[in-house]
Amino acid sequence: MMTKKTELIDASTVMSERAMTGLFSRAFAQPLKLLGQTEASLSSYAVFWCVAYNDGATQIEVARITGLSAKTVSRVISQLGENRGGRGWIRQKTDDTDRRVRRLSLSRKGKAVHTRLMKDLDKYSKELQTD
Repeated sequence: MMTKKTELIDASTVMSERAMTGLFSRAFAQPLKLLGQTEASLSSYAVFWCVAYNDGATQIEVARITGLSAKTVSRVISQLGENRGGRGWIRQKTDDTDRRVRRLSLSRKGKAVHTRLMKDLDKYSKELQTD
């Protein structure tokens, strides 16, 4: 019989990670759903916020900052971008010095969504404090 050593995992660490994931899902996906993003995911939320706070970042930089794959970031940019079928929240602009590079920023519509999300999150935060 072959035995295999397994690394023990501290249950409190796992539970806190699960709790955090649940909190993020509820706190972040719900406001996006309210704004019409019916397939809201943590990936779309992460990319949206990364672009909001890193104006002019490239897709590669967004992938590095969020820890998402370049493929996932590209898919989310397509979903949230100003391209056909996208939400129109993220604008892609060709870099002035290197035409192969695209810089990301929130569009006017994306900035309005960001403002609304900030208000929703502020309200959510105040509700948590009063409970």
